Amino acid sequence: MKPLFNDRNELVEIRVGDVPFATGGGDLWTAVFAASNDLSHRIEVRAGDAAAFERDGTPGSKTSLRREAPLRPRSGHLCGKAALNGGGAPATTVLRWRDIPLGDERGVLDASVEIETLSDGSQRWRLAFDNRSATWGLFETSFPRLNRVTRDGEGDAMLPGGDHGARLYRSRRAQDKPLVVEYPAFTPMASAFFIGETGLYVAAEDPDARIKSFRIEGEQCVSFSTPVEGAGRPGLAAEGPRHSVTLAPLSGDWWDAARRYRAFALKQKWAARGPIRECPDYPRRFCEIPLWINIHAYPEEAERIRRRVKAVFPDFPTGIHWHLWQHSGHDVNYPEYFPEQKGTAEVMAAAKADNQEMLPYANGRLWSVSTSGYEMARPFAVKRADGSRMEETYAPTTPPLAVMCPCCEPWQRVIRRFTGRILDELGAGSLFLDQIGAAPGVPCFDPSHNHPVGGGGWWYDGYDRLLDPIHRKANARGAFLTTEGAAEFCLGMVDGYMQLTMRTPQDIPFANAVYSGYTTFFCSPENIDDETPAFRAMQARELLWGNELGWFLPEVLDRPDKCDVLRRLCVFRQENLDALAYGTLLDELRFAEPVPEQTYKWLGRRQNFMLFTDAWALTPSNSITLPDVIGYWWRTDKGETVLLAANLADEERTVRYLPCGASLRPEASPHLTLTLAPHELRRVVAQT
Repeated sequence: MKPLFNDRNELVEIRVGDVPFATGGGDLWTAVFAASNDLSHRIEVRAGDAAAFERDGTPGSKTSLRREAPLRPRSGHLCGKAALNGGGAPATTVLRWRDIPLGDERGVLDASVEIETLSDGSQRWRLAFDNRSATWGLFETSFPRLNRVTRDGEGDAMLPGGDHGARLYRSRRAQDKPLVVEYPAFTPMASAFFIGETGLYVAAEDPDARIKSFRIEGEQCVSFSTPVEGAGRPGLAAEGPRHSVTLAPLSGDWWDAARRYRAFALKQKWAARGPIRECPDYPRRFCEIPLWINIHAYPEEAERIRRRVKAVFPDFPTGIHWHLWQHSGHDVNYPEYFPEQKGTAEVMAAAKADNQEMLPYANGRLWSVSTSGYEMARPFAVKRADGSRMEETYAPTTPPLAVMCPCCEPWQRVIRRFTGRILDELGAGSLFLDQIGAAPGVPCFDPSHNHPVGGGGWWYDGYDRLLDPIHRKANARGAFLTTEGAAEFCLGMVDGYMQLTMRTPQDIPFANAVYSGYTTFFCSPENIDDETPAFRAMQARELLWGNELGWFLPEVLDRPDKCDVLRRLCVFRQENLDALAYGTLLDELRFAEPVPEQTYKWLGRRQNFMLFTDAWALTPSNSITLPDVIGYWWRTDKGETVLLAANLADEERTVRYLPCGASLRPEASPHLTLTLAPHELRRVVAQT
């Protein structure tokens, strides 16, 4: 892999083999600086503002600078072309920008980009500044800026997004609106771009999980924006984003990007707990629940629903996500949940006796501003750069809710107190703390909050301190702790993630491929008005990706066709826990010849699915085309490689397929044959 730069240190292209990526030129970085006496007064600096440009390699390294024939003038000036040539051993090249002005101050800023080429051909790119201004402090960086990673409609793009961690866009074209994905939140900061089977991996592999965002706009123009520690404070602000961005060549498809990210992710502090099979305090009954129901009901109604669930699904454990156990409605009076509704503890005890799990809802991030306690809590809410407190509103019928800073000890004590009561007084066997794994980390500018103002890795640190004693207490008594989303930073702080956003045709099981065997993903939301074949297709796909199914409203119990589908899928999951609960997702089933396909329509759902009203419009419907046979390769917790496959068709299907790990080119690999009856689910042990 070779990035090429012109004489102004503008990126000309990144060549992977014979394929060029990032051919759009332009500034390699931009940065925002803020006035120390007024953070709202900001200026943007671009790499092209420098008065001088330099480039050098580390003495004694195998990196060299190669001059070639001049190119045609770009942006009005004649430029040369330079290449970074990796020699097999780690090597470093540094690009420098000198004497950059900040406001009226001339020549007070220098910048450098260090590109370290590793022995596997990948590169780590790092940005740093030398700021000599007494007025302007670094506030936020945008780096690297890779313009036109692929030409419009030319290549496929794997981009962060959705509950499953990433989405795959075939022949992606320019979009009217930029896609901005914030972190730490639902998705890792990993992307990949492919032209044919040649790919470029671009990821912010950040061991400290700093606050940042991924942005793609226009003709596949990619950048990472990072608010820095000490933002806007000369002499105190960080010298740069303090995390590298990894670029690496790929050969294959998005699964290769997932494997690369997994190799990074499982070495990080958030994965230190290890595989759940090897973790003695992991509550295994959680990862062995195949189906979830979502209810908004007071105890008397909750008990009726619970009994109905048991009657419809008597042969395996079920989970019931319970809203309205508390004294007030949803999204009001947080975090004042007590006193609980009369009969709550009795419902939880009855469920436990029936091999069911009542998962009580609570929010781990918000405080209702309408509560009497908010005036006391207000100083501990996230503070924006303009001094205002961060508030959110989720529905016209609910009051605003303040976003609380996880580093504040008083807020940590509040959450520990009410979660302790849920465990101790209600006898709950589980806890759900909403939004922690879904809503993004945000900069906070309150200097009294026990963290650097602005960005940084403190969002991770704060939640680690907040959740650790709660998690330990829960696990010590066999209870489990969950949150929404799939945020990797809290992998070791919770036992699993509820994934509730509606699925799309672009979804891919990226998070499952990266973290299978290390956590539990549950829920497969779908409109129960979908036709039965469409329902079967979505639920089978979610099952084979490794998700526990469900999060359906109780109305699903009145749909015998849907219940029959769920029952068969859940029984199959219970028969294959060694893979789906404890194993590693390896790859998808690849065919040696075309397989018949069907197109399904997945309906949307109410935009606010928490409220019982028909006033909310449906989210958009999606059409998806799937092969009649779908399958995925798993490595079980005992090291066995198995194929888990489903026939979605109403007729028998025979397919010829490739072994796990075979070349993407069918002609280069041996072929195997599989025959499945209509709607059959099958486990096939890989041939050795």
